[in-house]
Amino acid sequence: MRILFLLLSFCLTIAAGAQDFSGYRTGNYTGVNGVFYNPANIADSRYRWDFNLFSVSTAIGNNKALFKLKDIGNTLDGDSIKNKIFAEGSGPSSGLASVVLQGPSVMFNLNKKSAMAVTTRARVMANIVDIDSKLARQIIDDNAGNIGFPYTVSSATNMAVNANAWTEFGLSYAREILDKGKHYFKGGVSLKYLAGAANASVNIGSLNGTINYDAVKNESYLTNASGRMGLNFGGINISDFEANDLLSFKSTGFGADIGFVYEFRPDTASLRNEWGEMRRDLNKYKLRVGVALLDVGGISYTRDLSRSGAYNVHIGSTQRFYLSSLADASLDHFKDTLNKYPQYFTEDKTATASSYRISLPTTLQLDVDYRVNNGFYVNGAAQFGLTNTSKNIGNGQYYSSFTLTPRFETGGFGVYLPLGSNALTGFTGGLAIRFGNIILGSGSILSALGGSKQADFFIGAHFGSKQKNKAPKKNVSNDSNSSSVNQ
Repeated sequence: MRILFLLLSFCLTIAAGAQDFSGYRTGNYTGVNGVFYNPANIADSRYRWDFNLFSVSTAIGNNKALFKLKDIGNTLDGDSIKNKIFAEGSGPSSGLASVVLQGPSVMFNLNKKSAMAVTTRARVMANIVDIDSKLARQIIDDNAGNIGFPYTVSSATNMAVNANAWTEFGLSYAREILDKGKHYFKGGVSLKYLAGAANASVNIGSLNGTINYDAVKNESYLTNASGRMGLNFGGINISDFEANDLLSFKSTGFGADIGFVYEFRPDTASLRNEWGEMRRDLNKYKLRVGVALLDVGGISYTRDLSRSGAYNVHIGSTQRFYLSSLADASLDHFKDTLNKYPQYFTEDKTATASSYRISLPTTLQLDVDYRVNNGFYVNGAAQFGLTNTSKNIGNGQYYSSFTLTPRFETGGFGVYLPLGSNALTGFTGGLAIRFGNIILGSGSILSALGGSKQADFFIGAHFGSKQKNKAPKKNVSNDSNSSSVNQ
C-alpha cells in the first residue's frame, strides 16, 4: 500500500505549488493562451498574431492540511507534503496535484472574422481520493505515534490514488457567428492529438480491518482484515519518471474542446473607425458571457501485466501483517512485493484485459465578465468537474469551483485578484500581475498568509503583434466614449 504515497510523491515532487493561471485567464490579453480556456477566445482577439514561448502552472490542494506562506519553502517537497496531508487525525484525506506546461504555440488571424491556433501542452496530475488518514500515517511511518490502538479501518467506499501524464498537440479554429448591432457571438473548437506517457492507479475497495501495535517489535500491524486491491499501470515506469518522458508517446488518443462567447456591446457607434469598420484594437463589450466544454476524449493504454493485478485481501484475526513490510516496496515492482505474501494477498488472475481507456479530466466552464469602467472589470467564473474516479479509478479529475476576479488591465499592464471557493480546498485568495507579455501569479498567495489548503504558482511569457487602430487619431482623441473602452 506504500505505492499510494509513492505515486503521490511522484506528482508532488514535480508540482512545486500553483493553480491553473487563476485570474490571468479571465483577461482580454491572454493571446494564444486564451484558446486553452475557451477556443472561441482567439476570434476578434486583441492580437493580430501571438506566440507563446512558455507558460507553467503548478498546483497542489487537499481537504485537510494548511500551507502557510512563511513556511512554503520548507513544506513543498514530496515527504513534507505527505506528512501534512496525512497528518494525524480522523476522516478521509483527498488531494489533487497538477503541472501544466503550455509550450510553443501560435495564433493568427485568417481574416477579420476568423482565427486559427496551433498549440502544444504537457500535463501531469495526480489525485488521492478518500484515503483513511490514520491508515496512511502508519504506512508512511509506523512510529508516527499512537493513533488510538486498536484502530478500526472501515471503508465502504473506494480509497484510490492515480497519476496521469500526457502531451497534447492542438489545432484550433474560431470565428464570428453573429455581429448584429449590440449583439456579438463567436464560437470555436480545438481538436487535440493526445500522446499518453503514463497512467498509474491503485484502488483499495471496501477495506475493513484493525490496526494494532506490537510493543515488542515496536511496529504496527494489520489484522482481521478483508477487502480488495487493484493495481493498474500503463506507459512508462512511474518510479523512473522524468520531465523529458512527457515526449515518450507510449499511448495515443484524441480530445476536443468547444466554446462560445456572447458579448453585449451597447455603444457600437463609438467603436467604429472612419470607414465604418469595427475597431479591432478595442475591448468592445459591456458584458461578456462564455461557455466551454473542455477535455472531452481519452487515451488508450496497453496494460502492463507485469505491474498490474487485482488482489483479494484476507488477513485472519490471529494473523499479523506488519505494515513495515511495504516500506521498501518499489513502485513498479509492487506487485512482486504483494506476491511474497500469498497468505494475505491472493491474486485474481482472471482480470487480465490487455488494454484500457482513461478519460481526460472533462470540465464545463462558465464565465461572465462585466466592464465597470475604463480598464476595470469584474469576472465570475464557475468550473464543474464532469469526470471522477467512481467509474474508472485511473481517471484524473478536477473539482468544481467558483472564482470572483476583480481586475484592472490595459494592453501593457494588468493586475488580477482571484477570490475562489473550491470543493476540495475551500476559500482561496490570490494575486496575478501582467507586465506586457510576462505573467506572474498565484491563486492562493493571499490566503496562504494565514493558511491555505492550496499552494500554487504560475509564470509565463508570450509575444505578438496587437491589433492597430486604423482611424486617424484626431477622430478619437476627444472621444471620451471611445477612450473609455480602449483598455
